[in-house]
Amino acid sequence: MHPKLHLSPPKNWCNDPVGFIYYQGHYHLFYQYFPYGCTWGTMHWRHAMSDDLVHWEDLGIALYPSKPYDQNGCFSGSSIEVNKQLYIYYTSVQYTKAHPQNIHITASGNEFLASQSMIISSNGLHFDNIQDKKMIIPVFNDNEIGHPTHTRDPKVWKYQGTYYMVLASQYLDQNQQYQGQLLFYTSKDAINWQYKNYFRNFQLGDMWECPDIFEINQQQCLIMSPERTESHGYPSHARIATCLFKHKHCEMKITSELRFLDYGKDLYAPQTTIDKDGNRIYIGWMRMPKPVDNWCGLFTFPRVIEYKDNHIYTKPHPSIQQLFHQQRDNFDYQIPTHIYVQLNQNDFINIGGYKIKYYQCLTVDRTEVFISTNTIDLITQTPNIASCYLDIYIDQNIIEIYINDGYYVLSHIIYHLDNYIDCSTSYLLETL
Repeated sequence: MHPKLHLSPPKNWCNDPVGFIYYQGHYHLFYQYFPYGCTWGTMHWRHAMSDDLVHWEDLGIALYPSKPYDQNGCFSGSSIEVNKQLYIYYTSVQYTKAHPQNIHITASGNEFLASQSMIISSNGLHFDNIQDKKMIIPVFNDNEIGHPTHTRDPKVWKYQGTYYMVLASQYLDQNQQYQGQLLFYTSKDAINWQYKNYFRNFQLGDMWECPDIFEINQQQCLIMSPERTESHGYPSHARIATCLFKHKHCEMKITSELRFLDYGKDLYAPQTTIDKDGNRIYIGWMRMPKPVDNWCGLFTFPRVIEYKDNHIYTKPHPSIQQLFHQQRDNFDYQIPTHIYVQLNQNDFINIGGYKIKYYQCLTVDRTEVFISTNTIDLITQTPNIASCYLDIYIDQNIIEIYINDGYYVLSHIIYHLDNYIDCSTSYLLETL
């Protein structure tokens, strides 16, 4: 019952993709993983490797708790190549009060301390969790710039001979309310780090998880996942905006709307890297409220980010697009499928109970193909669009819709489809 093309854990729980990198001729994707069940718990890093972003080899657990400062979890982070070695950065977690009946969670959610740590691998395949770990940024005190608990998710990059790190954190505003902020560090050797600056006074939720700053087509962009911004459905979502980041003093400002990265609102905690051809790509975690068999959580297709005509586009990676070339008439949801359709105003396509309609905007209703819930959006929509042509990819428990060549994306977790398509216009159906 696993998707055929989308990476998912062999069993148990997964969440954020981490350490995503093209290194020594292979793509390495790590992800947050709980090895003992289908719920969130003590975080490990599980490791998958691919030559083509399509076929993934499971390499098991790479990072696991082994030090006093990470004894309760190796949280999210990133990786970078330095002198042909793989440097991995992660948030190390130590509980101050564990749940009395479950050592894998805290008593009420905030009883832990967060520091930033790293591990170095000579080849990206072997990780000595006992000898090769090092704490690089200790836990903050209460009166320091960052929060002692809510500081995490180091993303590292190199620019003109200097290494840069961005961290998500919190601070208390003048009304004694917690707000999100980003912290910036620099290093000359990627091991010893110095604090440089912060970015704050932009109100959106109270914690900006998984920040990622990068440049495409000479335009700098920011992806982050602000927490507690919505009053219905999932309260936290991945967002993207253009930005201006001045490396000299680590000064930043956001220069556009911080819009949803994916309008299905299931996607969270994406991470970008550069592929072997120089494209900026990302993979995101798709949240699942209920396990399928003995696994829970999966990852999007790798997606290429482009910037043109003052807009950020996201498309499925060419390695995915080229897979679908066999036209067929019958729809079988267990076979990976690509559907191309152009909708005019009031047109619709119903894919086995998954209902898509275009009227000014694209509206999607997954009520019939989802589980019963009062806490997750079943009907979602894009902003208004002047035209509507769709590339729809279906792979067992996930549907990804790329709208107008990636102008917007809308993706959903689903739990079952029927094997029919009802459409008010013609469409093209392709399989592998």
